Order: sequence, then structure tokens, then C-alpha cells
Amino acid sequence: MSDTVHTGKILRPTAPAIPAADAVAALHEIVAAAREYGRIRQEEQTKRAAVAAAEHVQVERIRAAEASLRHYFDRVFAERARTGTEMFVRLDQAMESGDPQMVHAVVRGIVDLAQASPLAGVDDFGRFWAELGTEDSPVEL
Repeated sequence: MSDTVHTGKILRPTAPAIPAADAVAALHEIVAAAREYGRIRQEEQTKRAAVAAAEHVQVERIRAAEASLRHYFDRVFAERARTGTEMFVRLDQAMESGDPQMVHAVVRGIVDLAQASPLAGVDDFGRFWAELGTEDSPVEL
């Protein structure tokens, strides 16, 4: 081996040393921030779960109301279909009897039936539509 001796300078750190108290404070800050993150995350998950539960309740309300309305429409339109059929039978009878006043009365009934909405009897239908929502304030699902 060679007897070469290497010489050099000892370099001192250029940045000042961090006091131990500052390092401990930084560690505490990391732990506190991590705990706060966990707390906020848990709160937000709880909020999302509450929103999902509320959404489920509203969807079930809509489904229940839909079932009721479908039943109502099925019943009302079945009645209207029977009434319409009966009106046309009466129209045929009126025409066969040659009674123009009877024909006029039956045709008037058919027109009234055609113009009548099954929900025409609902009180304050305008308020219903206002509560349903508008383009500026839509119902959110």
C-alpha cells in the first residue's frame, strides 16, 4: 500500500442547527395536523352519510307518492275510458233515434270529458307548480 496521506478541511454545516425544542414543536404540529385531518375527514364522512340517508328518504317518498299517483291515474283513466265508451254508445243511440238535441247533448259531454283533466279538481294547482320548482329554482334530486 501507499503511504499517501490525504489532507482536507473539515466543513462546518452552513445552516444553523435546529434547536431540539423546534424539532419537538414541529413533531407536535405534524401530530396535531394529522389528528385535525382525521377529525375533519370523519366529520365529512358523517355528513356524506347523512346526505345519503336523507337522499334515500326522499327517493322513497317519491316512490311512494308515485305508486299512489299511478294507482289514482289507473283508476281515474279506467273510469274515463268506461265513461268515454258509454258516451259513444249513447251517441250511436241518439243518432239512431234521430234526436238532434240528444246528439248535441252527448257530443257536448264528450267534449267536456276530453277537456277535463283528472287533476282539474285539485285546489290551488298554481301553488303546487310553484312548489315543484322552476328553471331558476329547480327541484334537486
